[in-house]
Amino acid sequence: MTARRHSRLDLGARAKVEPKKKPLKSRRPAKANKSVKFNAVLRVKLVGGALALGLMSLFSRAYHLQILGGAQWDDAARRQAVTSSTIQAKRGGIRDRNGAEMAISVDVDSIYAEPRRVPDAKDAAAKLAPVLGLDRHKLEEQLGSDRAFVYLRRKVSPEAARAVRELAIPGVGAQAEAQRFFPNRELAAHVVGFTDLEGHGQAGVEKRFEPTLEGKSYEVPGLRDALGRAVWSEGYVPQAILEGDDVILTIDSSIQRAAEVELELAVKDQDATAGIAIVMDPKQGDILAMASWPSFNPNNLAGVGPNEQLNRAVSAVFEPGSTLKMVTIAAGLEEDKIAPETAIDCENGKWRVANRTIHDTHKYGLLSVGEVMKVSSNICSAKMGFMLGAPLLHSYLEKFGFGQPTGIELPGEVGGLLRSADRWREIELANVAFGQGLNVTPLQILRAASIIANGGMRVEPRVVLGTADKTGEMTEGTRPEPVRVLSAETAAQVRDMMAEVTTKGGTAESAAIPGFAVAGKTGTAQKIDPVTKAYSRSLYVASFVGFVPADRPEAVVLVMIDEPKKAIYGGVVAAPAWKAIATAALAARNIFPSDPAAQAEFLATAALPKGLPKSLSPAAAKVLGETEVVAVEVEAAAPMIEGSRKMPDFAGLPLREVLNRSAEVHCDLVLRGTGRVVKQTPRAGEGLDTGQRCELELSPRG
Repeated sequence: MTARRHSRLDLGARAKVEPKKKPLKSRRPAKANKSVKFNAVLRVKLVGGALALGLMSLFSRAYHLQILGGAQWDDAARRQAVTSSTIQAKRGGIRDRNGAEMAISVDVDSIYAEPRRVPDAKDAAAKLAPVLGLDRHKLEEQLGSDRAFVYLRRKVSPEAARAVRELAIPGVGAQAEAQRFFPNRELAAHVVGFTDLEGHGQAGVEKRFEPTLEGKSYEVPGLRDALGRAVWSEGYVPQAILEGDDVILTIDSSIQRAAEVELELAVKDQDATAGIAIVMDPKQGDILAMASWPSFNPNNLAGVGPNEQLNRAVSAVFEPGSTLKMVTIAAGLEEDKIAPETAIDCENGKWRVANRTIHDTHKYGLLSVGEVMKVSSNICSAKMGFMLGAPLLHSYLEKFGFGQPTGIELPGEVGGLLRSADRWREIELANVAFGQGLNVTPLQILRAASIIANGGMRVEPRVVLGTADKTGEMTEGTRPEPVRVLSAETAAQVRDMMAEVTTKGGTAESAAIPGFAVAGKTGTAQKIDPVTKAYSRSLYVASFVGFVPADRPEAVVLVMIDEPKKAIYGGVVAAPAWKAIATAALAARNIFPSDPAAQAEFLATAALPKGLPKSLSPAAAKVLGETEVVAVEVEAAAPMIEGSRKMPDFAGLPLREVLNRSAEVHCDLVLRGTGRVVKQTPRAGEGLDTGQRCELELSPRG
């Protein structure tokens, strides 16, 4: 108790004794405290401001991306993640009038790479370079790029594609692409045309009918994975739905081949610069053949230039020369300025007009109009031009179609040059009357001749019969209605005069065809010297245009040889080739002489397609005019080893081809009927004995 009380007292005493402590005062001045507070506030404001600016920038960027540039970035994202593949339709074919394929599309391989998937670009390039025939360093550059897809080489050979597949390089492969193929090589190349690497038409019918041939393309959507590979989300459309339509030409391949062969022979024989040959049905305007030399192979355009690609039949112009005299004479007859028996003084070979002298190749006195046509007098033709006068002659030239394109379905056709009549001086009127002073295309000359051949109607030429879809349904092309230019009487009178040109004493005796009357007109036109700008004494265009049979024309043919070196006259240079082509055209259309003796001579002529036996008996000719069973003796083309002969396959061949192929056998050939072969005995490939009987049955519906 005492102790506790003492403790309390003691504590109290202490409390009383110890003085009361005063609180310690801060050693910092008052101003320092205020500074600290200010700094803290400032830091808060700065951080807040920075955050505000950041948020504003973020919102601004978001607004820019989402609102202002949203569409752009959305499109970029789609391009990166979404892909598509355009399925190109198979291109339609081009066929001749008999169904023979002139242009088709075939699948070939193209080598591609996906560089992102190629593990070692250097090693892959080293392996691929010798296979593809490409530079190794360029390949390495392509394979090492960051691209998703790249073609290494387009449309390679099957061997190259097979070698690439065998290498099995990741990211490198082969895929099929359509390639245009022309099975007949140079045949009708200027008409058919060609395509580029992508399969688009660049010339000829390929270009003119591009929308029809190309078909419909289809885009298949898909997605890209992380490696850029396409993952298709939809299936492919059947190819048949997309395929383009076929284009059916008026061309007859057999006539076309004969025209090209004979034209090339004529050009080379004369060491000429170029040549043109055209064959047309005068009633329908169908172009049966159109050849231009030099030519080219559309399967291989390496080294082919504009000179080879130029279709001179429609894109080159020449002065017509004496072929135009048929128009001058026809106009004079139609306008009753002259009659067939009208006599005209040819001035003994020289006639002065203004300050120029017109010459004839021979000295002639009085000649009838028919004789003027036959000997091709320039002087008498000029006088007929003066009888007509410039306005009237000009109007007939326009009616015949000069100075304007024919409208044929080929690109690059030109209209020529026919100056206005009010610009013709006296000498120009004389020149035009015999074929100088105007420029025309070969096709225009052919069209003019067809007017006389068909009885006075101008029928526009065409090279396309129509188009056919994949069901076989044919759509015929449209063309202008025929226009009457001459009366039938005038056309017949001119035909009779032109038929004299190929008889004895005419300028084209070498154009005569056994068994037929041939009507035509020669032309020998001087060219303008490119240096002197005057008529050259060494540069000429030799031509012959005509039709056969003269009394019922089935084919109008033009042959034109540019700058021949050995001779210059149309009757010498162009007429022999004309005869060969016209004979082939008649044979191809199953038109033969009615007289048996003329048939034999017709068949023996060099005008028939190459390979047809030249030495045939009269019995061989007789079969062409009869439908009963006829035995035909055919000479063997060359001695054959016993036991080596086999029966050829004649199935589907026309009669003219049968005679052609029959040179391969040595048997007694017996034919029944006409048309195409539907049955043969022995069968194709069976052995033949010398003198064995070979029977062929033909039918018009074969």
